[in-house]
Amino acid sequence: MEVLEIVKTGLGASVQDLGRIGWKRFGVPPSGVMDPHAAAWANRLVGNSDGAPLLELLLQGAKFRVLTERRFAVAGAEAGARISAWHARSIARGEVLEFPRNQKGLWTYVAVHGGFEAGEVLGSSSAYPRGGIGRMLQPGDRLSAGSASDVLHVGESWTAWSEQRDYDAPPLSRVWRGPQWELFDPAEQRCFLDAEWEVSSRSDRVGYRLEGARLNAPAGEMRSEPVVVGSIQVPPNGQPIVTMRDGPTVGGYPKIGIVDPESLSWLAQCRPGVRFRWAPAE
Repeated sequence: MEVLEIVKTGLGASVQDLGRIGWKRFGVPPSGVMDPHAAAWANRLVGNSDGAPLLELLLQGAKFRVLTERRFAVAGAEAGARISAWHARSIARGEVLEFPRNQKGLWTYVAVHGGFEAGEVLGSSSAYPRGGIGRMLQPGDRLSAGSASDVLHVGESWTAWSEQRDYDAPPLSRVWRGPQWELFDPAEQRCFLDAEWEVSSRSDRVGYRLEGARLNAPAGEMRSEPVVVGSIQVPPNGQPIVTMRDGPTVGGYPKIGIVDPESLSWLAQCRPGVRFRWAPAE
């Protein structure tokens, strides 16, 4: 059943789930939602499983028309919609759901009761346009939802306050020592941990470039080796790059650290200008 028509996509809109697992050895990144915490809560608010396909919106500008009355939820970044983040309610046919102005965070998640229907590739509905898997949504697209359950949802609901996040005030980001940690001079290790960092505007789903201190990478060449989501590589210019959901599966730069998955969910929502610091996870 068609439930939503895309009027505007804003700065980017796609269908994502928890990603495709087990294909990195073939060069296929996991993709999936940038902020699993917010995405899971959007799905829970409408009675879906955590991994049900939902919409991931970047910053602002997206606009949708509801085609069939259904229960929707919004979580993650706040972008000025009439249904606020961390909140679920039924939306009537013909109502417009718009995200005009970003206020906090980067990624907003929109879930619908029954989950959005999207074809699977390699076990996931996540779009990965760079690799020719799926595509970004376009104006005029119509999205369908799975069958509604018999569970009766009455009124509105919210995520518990303890689970709602203020993305302008991230906590210390936990980081594990990377495979090449010991190759960095102790002074560089201390600099990495003591400095304040922020995400560059030249960042995307492939990688987050960090701005702050300039690190001196170990001398000499390094063979390319597998990297995981959250790996912090240090290229020759000394500005670290965090591998994100659509990032490469191998890399040849030394890896000073690996972001803890829980902290990576926070980091994914850091807009340029929001400062954060690392804390050793050990």
